[in-house]
Amino acid sequence: MEIDKSTGGYIFDIQGFSVHDGPGCRTLIFLKGCSLRCSWCSNPEGINFFPEPLYNAEKCIYDKLCVSACKKNAIYTDEVGIRFRKEICRDCSTFECVKECCTGAIRKCGYYISAEQLLDKIKRDRQYWGGNGGITLTGGEPLCQPEFAETVLRNCFETLIHTGIETCGNVKWASIESLLDFIEWIFYDIKHLDSDKHKEATSSGNELIIENAVRLAEKFKGRMIFRMPIVSGFNDDIEHIKNMCEFIKETGRREINILPLHRLGREKYKLVGLKFKDEFKIPGKEELLNIKNIFESSGIKCFIGSDTPF
Repeated sequence: MEIDKSTGGYIFDIQGFSVHDGPGCRTLIFLKGCSLRCSWCSNPEGINFFPEPLYNAEKCIYDKLCVSACKKNAIYTDEVGIRFRKEICRDCSTFECVKECCTGAIRKCGYYISAEQLLDKIKRDRQYWGGNGGITLTGGEPLCQPEFAETVLRNCFETLIHTGIETCGNVKWASIESLLDFIEWIFYDIKHLDSDKHKEATSSGNELIIENAVRLAEKFKGRMIFRMPIVSGFNDDIEHIKNMCEFIKETGRREINILPLHRLGREKYKLVGLKFKDEFKIPGKEELLNIKNIFESSGIKCFIGSDTPF
């Protein structure tokens, strides 16, 4: 499905009344597509770059109306149940399967929206933001749709709407640089400083992420806060935390938000046809406080979870 990337893009959700993703009360816009495949991703429906069917087997009565409705033969059945060939679904524009499903077992995730249409939706929330609120682009990875993200941020900035993004930075520098004039703060994720370990858990090395973090910290004039998910047995050892302290200090920034691993997105994996990886451990309160103490003893302000700087 070809689109004009400068005037529109694909999103999968708009969520209002957020108080943890930037100053004040905010509206979050979830852009479709991500350049990483984090093993603990809480939004697996945002990984693919295209609209796709979400399938809830518990609602399915197996009447196979969806199978006969799909003219592209993207849906089939096996001993497990209904299956989707998503490499075919990605080119679908009608989603007849969703229309024919009488129980709501299949629904469409993701849709195209123009930047102008999105701005109209955003403005509806304006009365609820208060003096410090605004919008935050998230995902997925919002910078995987750089032209669309730039247009949305510019429209908001020029309409005096406070703007922010949450990014993992695993994109070309040009995709970041073009947005800087229209962003007022950034949450920047770093999962691990060791590239091999980073690749094991996210399917990608971290060279681009680290390089962009350094350049962004130097060039961005607004508030930039690093974020790191704390995954027990993966990135929570003292040596890695101390290395993170040194890295952050070298960038000239002095803030980090550590996020304890959670499993709130587990049920969504079934909907997108993926298997949830349950081998990672959730850190305890004491462990998080110890990590916070290491950061703060190094002169870096550390916020745990929803205890954000806002």
